[in-house]
Amino acid sequence: MTMVDNNDIKGRPHRKKPLWPWLLLLILTLAAIYSWNRATELFDDFERNMPAAIIDLFNDILRDHGREKPYGPGVDVVVPTRI
Repeated sequence: MTMVDNNDIKGRPHRKKPLWPWLLLLILTLAAIYSWNRATELFDDFERNMPAAIIDLFNDILRDHGREKPYGPGVDVVVPTRI
């Protein structure tokens, strides 16, 4: 009869790899997928229920975001000073 040796070369028993990191990764992945789908549903709902002018405003803001503006924000602000 042959005996199975569960020890490695140095005489220590083999340790099973923990399962909890994989379970945590699975839970975080599922939470991320759920969050993405829920956010997409909310944005679609906002888009359906908002007036077209507000949607156009958001699109203009997002479109202008990548463009470099020479003078800062698009709204001119005048600060009165005492002379």
